[in-house]
Amino acid sequence: MTVPAEWTEAAAAAALDNPQREMVSGLKAQANGQKVMVESEFATLRGAILGNPESVYIPDPFHPSWYASMRSLPQDELAWMAAHRGMHVRDADPKLWTAMSEGLSTYRDILESHGVCVIQNTQSPPEAVVNYTGGWLGKYGRHWAYHAQAFGEVFGNLLVSFHETQPSIRYNGVEYLEAFMGLFESDPEAVWLTMPDPLPLPAFVGVGLSPGDIRILPGKRVLVGLGVFDRADIANPAISRSSGNELGVEVLRRMLAPWGWSVEVVYFNANFGYHIDTLMPLISEGLLAVHPEVLLTPLPYDLASWEQIPLSTAECRAGAGNSVPLSPTAHMVTKSATQFMSDLDARGIEPIPVPFDDVYAFCGSGLHCATFSFHRSD
Repeated sequence: MTVPAEWTEAAAAAALDNPQREMVSGLKAQANGQKVMVESEFATLRGAILGNPESVYIPDPFHPSWYASMRSLPQDELAWMAAHRGMHVRDADPKLWTAMSEGLSTYRDILESHGVCVIQNTQSPPEAVVNYTGGWLGKYGRHWAYHAQAFGEVFGNLLVSFHETQPSIRYNGVEYLEAFMGLFESDPEAVWLTMPDPLPLPAFVGVGLSPGDIRILPGKRVLVGLGVFDRADIANPAISRSSGNELGVEVLRRMLAPWGWSVEVVYFNANFGYHIDTLMPLISEGLLAVHPEVLLTPLPYDLASWEQIPLSTAECRAGAGNSVPLSPTAHMVTKSATQFMSDLDARGIEPIPVPFDDVYAFCGSGLHCATFSFHRSD
């Protein structure tokens, strides 16, 4: 449907008589027959949503809500983003966009070759989606939906929509709402919940929580990581965290409690990365990986007794911490994280390299950030 420059009564009546039934053609149908279920972070991956390489408009890294997360990136990277903010990556750096697009395509091929159902939109998003947050962010508040993990999270059969704390991707899931609709309609046992909307303020306050802040453990247990840039800031919740905040954790805790889920917190050093899912992958029962200086408070549950593969600073910068379990015995890793892959192989875990190096170097978000897992079960 063509949206008129000005609505008239006749145009409104015509739109209601013949409403547009799809926003993104064919997206909802991709979810036909799929199940919504995530038992844990490392249960066998059976269904995933991937983001759109056409939905990559460069954010303003110096908008306060963005800077709260992205100040851990190198200064030259922040400067480059600021110089090209609001532009499509294809226009700002064609070589980078090609690498990002091809990386996502290769990743999809790997997933499908292992029997994973992949839902993805690769069409240009509607203009209304591109400018969805522009009303309060201005000309730089354009759309980013490359990293599908930001759309939400699945806890058991609970499909939970999230709003990222970074401003221009707070509502990036709007492009994929029809995929969520398709999943909900295909699985009669699925329950669809939504975290509260964020406040449209420059410095992020209110209910803050990102799917990147979350690690899902067997036994209906959730670990939330809250990032601070100084250990002393833990005691002062008025100081901005790198992503989610304590109020967001409490909202999620009360939301999931009626279904038997528990939620605990660990604080981490945000100078290494802004989300816990970029720093501490859960690999299999009893095995995780993390840089020795990342965690600032003790791990809850029984996680302190798990073996920890030590990640070097170089491996963290290569995206090793943002890796994705394919199953308890296979793990997908940014291809340049060679030491981490050797460490996995030595423990009987098959490392699967994925060409996501350019993506992670660009924005500090890689494989796990690009993956919305809607079905993981063994």
